[in-house]
Amino acid sequence: MKFINRENEVSILKDIFKRDSSQLIVVYGRRRIGKTALITHFISNYVNDKSIYWVAHKSSSDMLLEKFSKAVRPCLKGIGVDFRFSDWESALEQIFHIAQSQKLVLAIDEFPYLLESVPEFSSFFQMLWDQHANEVQLIVLLSGSHYHMMYKEFLSGKGPLYGRSTADLLLEEIEPSSLHLFLPRYSPEQIVETYSITGGVPKYLEMWDDRKTVLKNIEDIILSPVTIFRQEAIFLIQDEIPEPRTYLAILEAIGRGIRTSADISKKTGIPINHMGKYLRTLLDLRFIRRLITLDAQNYANTRLSRYEIRDAFMKFYFYYIYPNLELLEQKRLSRMSHLIKEDFDAFVGKTAFEELARRLITKLGDEQELSFDTEHIGRIWNKKVEIDVAAINKKSKIILVGECKWTRKKMTNSDLNHLISQSALLPKIKDYKIHYALFSKSGYTASLLQRAQNEHILLFTGATLKILPFDQI
Repeated sequence: MKFINRENEVSILKDIFKRDSSQLIVVYGRRRIGKTALITHFISNYVNDKSIYWVAHKSSSDMLLEKFSKAVRPCLKGIGVDFRFSDWESALEQIFHIAQSQKLVLAIDEFPYLLESVPEFSSFFQMLWDQHANEVQLIVLLSGSHYHMMYKEFLSGKGPLYGRSTADLLLEEIEPSSLHLFLPRYSPEQIVETYSITGGVPKYLEMWDDRKTVLKNIEDIILSPVTIFRQEAIFLIQDEIPEPRTYLAILEAIGRGIRTSADISKKTGIPINHMGKYLRTLLDLRFIRRLITLDAQNYANTRLSRYEIRDAFMKFYFYYIYPNLELLEQKRLSRMSHLIKEDFDAFVGKTAFEELARRLITKLGDEQELSFDTEHIGRIWNKKVEIDVAAINKKSKIILVGECKWTRKKMTNSDLNHLISQSALLPKIKDYKIHYALFSKSGYTASLLQRAQNEHILLFTGATLKILPFDQI
């Protein structure tokens, strides 16, 4: 996997490694986000002392112990090639013994698989850590993709290792502005289109071929019967939820634009009084996020919540792939490709382009390049209207509202008129000073440019991920 855009995480690990005391570092994040690449890059480039890197997998306790013994063997003196520890407690005791005389880095990848087969491992480790951490120089990195298990073990207060970690590193997707490093041949438009599918997941970007069009990549990588992508979303969910059928139905509904718990209940047939627990599970596992309209009186307690899928690929999967699995099973790939192609621009606009617009407004607000202090950035809606991009300051009663268009046509006065009329349907902001902003892939007509200058409308144009050109007219 290419190692790109992880300078901050590497810097954190380097700083931790320089400390004289023992350290327990938890590295977690979704599958294919680059945890293994980060750990192996750090060890191979910055660890000059002895290190042990070992990947757990689904197997029996005895088989895992044999493989762990093999990984530790180079750090031991005077032993044969067939050496293995008698039990896990002895293995861990030896790790702490080695770290008495020199700094030792122990990295265990796919840690949840180890816990599944050796649940007592955490208790053994906790006992030795509490007794000897201050007497040794031991850097332990524990990495895993199972968010629920990693959270339960280290962060929830329910696991033996709760409170022992000295650093918790949640690996997020790489920033959109770094996608061009993976796809140097692509235009800014193609990068935005790719981002709507892959998000900032390094493994997905590494598989993408920037010598081919975006749609050709979809056909070759996602629709192909031999690709990892065909069942990728389902595997991600099964990693966390053993019986995912109900959750798949909810995600399909959300992916198709059904956003409220009541509407999801109607679509899926799941009783409304059961929806809360299913949605909470998906929220806790970071599969979905809860959205609140910016004009809500209380962001913490409101019944105006909506839900959306967090992950770009899962958005794409549950919008296009999951509802049409039958076409793929029948090998009707040309039909599937046509379904994607006919409204792909609309999909990109509602997902990646709107997100990038909100990111840009956030950046400009934080850098104080807007005419008011932006307290919150997001969306605003009621039963009659939905605004794509919004930023609000309730104390000053100022709001920015924006509309995005990812089409080959220039935006016109009609688009601005539509945004103004939509804003008038938001009674909670009727006393606010309103700033209007437009975000267009293809630019603006001459008459709209002139009007924007006269009426001080904010215009953003183009598809570049680094920054959309900004003119405060």
